Amino acid sequence: MQLLSVALVALTFLTVILVSGNNLSVCVGPAVGSRIITKRLDIILGAVGFSAGLLIQGAAMTQSVNTLLPNVSAILRMEALLVAILVFSLAALIRVPLSLNMSLVGLLAGFSVAGGVNVNGGYLWQVALTWVAAPVVAFALAFGLIRFFNRGWPKNFWRRLQAYKVLLIVLSLTSAYVLGANTLGLVVAVGGFNAASVLAAVVGIFLGTFLLGKGAIRRVAQEFYLMRYTNAEATLVASTVLVEAATVLNIPLSNTQATSAAVFGAGFSYKTKFVSLKPFLTIAAGWVAAPLLSFVVGLFLG
Repeated sequence: MQLLSVALVALTFLTVILVSGNNLSVCVGPAVGSRIITKRLDIILGAVGFSAGLLIQGAAMTQSVNTLLPNVSAILRMEALLVAILVFSLAALIRVPLSLNMSLVGLLAGFSVAGGVNVNGGYLWQVALTWVAAPVVAFALAFGLIRFFNRGWPKNFWRRLQAYKVLLIVLSLTSAYVLGANTLGLVVAVGGFNAASVLAAVVGIFLGTFLLGKGAIRRVAQEFYLMRYTNAEATLVASTVLVEAATVLNIPLSNTQATSAAVFGAGFSYKTKFVSLKPFLTIAAGWVAAPLLSFVVGLFLG
């Protein structure tokens, strides 16, 4: 039993390293790309945000895990994290966007059905409806925010520039915070939300951000910088609000899902700007594939 507990903490640690390193660039990339603060300080900002979200609100995700699969055993927890790591790594390798949140939810639901557990259909419908509604709301919110920002607030150009810079730093922190509360909270909840797993997760956050986040952050920072301040801010506001709302409701919601839809909404708000639909549809296909594929794997393993 002691060996299982150690293995479970180790898998939680590894999963958190991968997730925090991969998602750091989305959260803090705008501030780096805008050259507001240095890359090192932005990485620290992201790691602090991840850790704060996990410690303050992350425990709420245990209710989601218990609802999807009551009295889940240590073996099933290990299998869920191991499969999530494999799916996540494979998706990154072949560059297919799959959500870890969605994968874990699909796995747990598959385990429940395979084990003959009465699945809470109402909760699953609530999660599914949130996943459908979130991109639409993110798109609309980012679209509206861009129109608001482009009206020239504040009126003074230099004050507006300074306000945008401060706002980008704040939004980088809050974006990292909500990802820590929701996505990383769900990972640790699957591993068992106890002192050992939380400590391992916090260490994993700092290792993941410093060791794996540097390469991706350069690329994403440049992309956000090309989007300009207003685009980055509208995107981060939309994704932060949606993920935080989902966390309060104990619903796993992918930060990547909300951010991708918000990016598309921000780009679509410009009448003269060409927006390519193909990349967004590819990402959206991953939102459908991730939970369904994971559900099938959960049925097989369960």
